Amino acid sequence: MIQWFKSHPEFLRDESTGLSNDSNYKELFQWRDNLFISHGNVIVRHNHTHKFPILVVYTDATPYRLPIIFPLKRELTDNEIKKICSLKFSDAVHQIRQLVKFYYTLRHQNSSGELCTLERENLDSKERFYGITTILQRTRDWFAAHVTGLFPPEAEEVDFCSHFNFINAEIKILYPEHFLANNFVEGDCFASLVTVIPKGRFFEEKHDVYIGSFLDGVTAGGIITQADINLEQYNLHPKIKSSLDFYLQGDIVKQLIKDGLLIKGQWFHIDHEPSPFETMKDLVTIIGNGNYDHGVKRIMERCADTFALIPDSWLVGLHFPNKKGLNEFQLFKVYKKHDLDPYVIQPDAESKIRAVLDRFEKVEAIVGEKMNETSFHQRNSSRAEHSILKTKSINILGVGAIGSEVADCIAKAGIGKLELFDNQVMKAQNAVRHLAGLNYIGQPKVAAVAEIISNHNPYVKILFNGGDLYNLETDGFIEESVSISSVADDNVEGYINQQLVVANRVCFYVRALRGGKAARIFRVKPGEDACFHCLSIYRNDGELFTEIPDDPAYPTLRNECNNPIRPASAADLKFIAALASKLVIDYLQTGGNELNHWVWSSEVIKKTKIKKSNNLYESHLPPHKDCPYCSHGRDCEAIIEKGSVSFMQGLISKNATIETGGVLAGVVNKNGDITITDVSGPGPKAIQSATKFEKDVEYCQNFLDDLYKKSNGKTVYVGEWHSHPSSNNNPSGTDIKSLTEISHQKNYLTDCPVMIIYSNVGVPSCTLHPVNKRFYHTSLKII
Repeated sequence: MIQWFKSHPEFLRDESTGLSNDSNYKELFQWRDNLFISHGNVIVRHNHTHKFPILVVYTDATPYRLPIIFPLKRELTDNEIKKICSLKFSDAVHQIRQLVKFYYTLRHQNSSGELCTLERENLDSKERFYGITTILQRTRDWFAAHVTGLFPPEAEEVDFCSHFNFINAEIKILYPEHFLANNFVEGDCFASLVTVIPKGRFFEEKHDVYIGSFLDGVTAGGIITQADINLEQYNLHPKIKSSLDFYLQGDIVKQLIKDGLLIKGQWFHIDHEPSPFETMKDLVTIIGNGNYDHGVKRIMERCADTFALIPDSWLVGLHFPNKKGLNEFQLFKVYKKHDLDPYVIQPDAESKIRAVLDRFEKVEAIVGEKMNETSFHQRNSSRAEHSILKTKSINILGVGAIGSEVADCIAKAGIGKLELFDNQVMKAQNAVRHLAGLNYIGQPKVAAVAEIISNHNPYVKILFNGGDLYNLETDGFIEESVSISSVADDNVEGYINQQLVVANRVCFYVRALRGGKAARIFRVKPGEDACFHCLSIYRNDGELFTEIPDDPAYPTLRNECNNPIRPASAADLKFIAALASKLVIDYLQTGGNELNHWVWSSEVIKKTKIKKSNNLYESHLPPHKDCPYCSHGRDCEAIIEKGSVSFMQGLISKNATIETGGVLAGVVNKNGDITITDVSGPGPKAIQSATKFEKDVEYCQNFLDDLYKKSNGKTVYVGEWHSHPSSNNNPSGTDIKSLTEISHQKNYLTDCPVMIIYSNVGVPSCTLHPVNKRFYHTSLKII
């Protein structure tokens, strides 16, 4: 490597002059060999002059890397400086470490001894390379804080564990918010195995990653309590579902610990953030808040079961307020000394515990990271508004090369619920461009993608359905959910379109074209956007639709029965998936705009509107007037008599906490307008609860038959009504499915049933459900 000072002689001259003349620093020696080093004292004037010896070391990456500052125990001699200068940087650091003074205050000193207060992004942004004057000023401020006790604020992400000299290489732990509870002083903690990273080609050591699953504790008043946590999400054991099961299923818990699926430790709250330490004696003193004997007593009371049979190692956690007053949790692994007698015989319990503790020596800090939903999504903040996305639900229809990547992007953005639909299994050839790899061969794609996504974002609720998309049931979709289809099969997506348009659900369709060199993405918001069928009409008309011809160089491969494969670059497909995800995320946050059709191409395509490469062509396509799903001709009216409204309101007011309802009868004129003349109640055999209503079919049928006879066949069934004991008066998926089925059945004598739904504030909605068309809202005219 070329020595930096030969490439940047002017920077060397400026730094050398700055070190010699800086008012915050009294230089003693400056030397250049393999390394360029300065040694001297940082000067702090407060009451009297304070001197802090430091070593300033410039690495081979200078000036792109800031010089490293090492606080020292003492001033060095000229010969010591020359010797260090002659070494390679890695050897020099090893030599310097023996001379370092460790402060660790506010965590701004790493385990190597160097200061870590000099982050580049916090320095003056006007300069390309940062000079020693600014760095020495920062160093002087850091030392001045040790004199005055007035430390600058630190960020929450400053890592406590990294400042320890001994860090455990086997275990990593993620701990949730309830590990930081204020009302406990000590207790037990458990963590569930998330994944095992095996030693192999890419990892020198095996790593087990755990997530804190449960913590119990004793309050200051001596009351034993525990956080009420749902443990089913950790899939530990069918009988381990709640916090209480850790106590009721002791044998199972012991076996889980033995199998490595669960780890257990004891934890103690301490009054102040500790400085990094290395020995068991230091740890006991810290647990005793500075008093070793008190630490022994706390351990004796809490850890009797742990030390009944002396383990080779022991997990112990510290719970403490950091310098900002925020609670933190740090887990340690303590190791027993080697070649010890296996038995400890002492006259009393305290003497035995002291003897046992003397058998432990080395303490390793376990790398931990706080995990809560807010901090987890912090890196997405501003761009993807988590507070909005976590309330949304997405259905991914097809989790192939594009769909799996879209699902992953959407989950990482912070969506609340994700449901995956696909009936294919992973094959070896899929792995070259799919989210899942070779380790999922033979597994359902939905399960593989769900597993991967849950590792990327444990806060998203993931469901999956391995059924055929021709059996898609949209009534189970959450109201206001959005679907994304990347199936790229006209027949399948034609059926999906029919189901979703009739159910009035939004869907984005994503297609890779020309071997992935182009893409078509379109949104279908029924009633506002052209649907999948509309596009086929526009395409045949030659109007509005942007035609993208196939590229003969990328023929469709038909090596799988009924599953044609379109060759494309994984990089292109990933880009298309990311673009589609961005459009969906923007829609979820803002509700979108009139643009509903996007075509992207990496190349100019002749005889099309694509005139530039790598350009996104945006347009709006309205519903086509000839589409059988989107076009209603005219919106029909629903008219009801005031007495019928009063009747429904009276039934609801009898018990507003449950659903009630019945059937609607009336007449339909030649224009399709509906006049509701009669309304039934639920009937004596109706099922009514806060979330469910099923009418008494026999009662309602008799009600309709009587009206039909009395009116000489003029008054017929026209629809349904029911109430919601909530502020929501929109039809649910079950409501939509029910009315859609009714519109198809001849015995109901209507192909456009009406649905009236009351909310708990008395505001009714009115929707019409024409056969094979999207349902729509209409005003309820009361006469």
